[in-house]
Amino acid sequence: MPSISSTITRQIVTPVTIVLFVVSTVTGIMLLLHWNGNLVRFSHEWLSVGFSAIGLWHLARNWTAFLQYFKRNVALSAFVVSVVGSLVFTAMTGTPASTGGPGAMMRAVANAPLATVAPVFGLDPEKAIQALKAANIEAQPGESLSAIGTRAGMNAVGVANILTAAKQPRPAS
Repeated sequence: MPSISSTITRQIVTPVTIVLFVVSTVTGIMLLLHWNGNLVRFSHEWLSVGFSAIGLWHLARNWTAFLQYFKRNVALSAFVVSVVGSLVFTAMTGTPASTGGPGAMMRAVANAPLATVAPVFGLDPEKAIQALKAANIEAQPGESLSAIGTRAGMNAVGVANILTAAKQPRPAS
C-alpha cells in the first residue's frame, strides 16, 4: 500500500503542478504578446508564486537527487549557462524603477487630464479636443491621455503625437 506522502504527491500535488504550469505559461504568453495583459497579470503573478512554491517543495524533497546533477559536467554546465544567461538577459532587458527623468515626466503628462496638459502641446483644451476629433478620436477635457489612447487603440505617446502635430502657431511679436 502506498504511503500517505506518495499518495498526496501523486494525486494532489502533481495535478495542481500541471494546472499551475499551464496557467502560468498561457498567461505569460498573453503578457508577452500584450494581449489582455490587465486581465491576466494578477493571476499570472500569484499563480506563478504558487507554482514556484511547489517547485521549491519538489527541490527540497528531492535534494539528494538534485545534488547528483552537479557530479556530471554536462548537467553542471547546463545549470551554469542557464543561470548566467538568465541574469544577462534580465540585465539587458530590465528597466529599473525610476521616480525621475523623462519617463516620470511622460507618465505625469499621460495621466493628467487633457485640459491640464493641452498647454504643454501649445493648445487650449478645446483645440486639443478638435485635433483629436480630426483624428477620429473622441475625448473629454477630464480624460487622461492614457485613457483616451486606450479607447482609441494606442498609447498615450500616440495621443501626444497627434496633439504635437496640431500645435498652434505662435503669434509674431
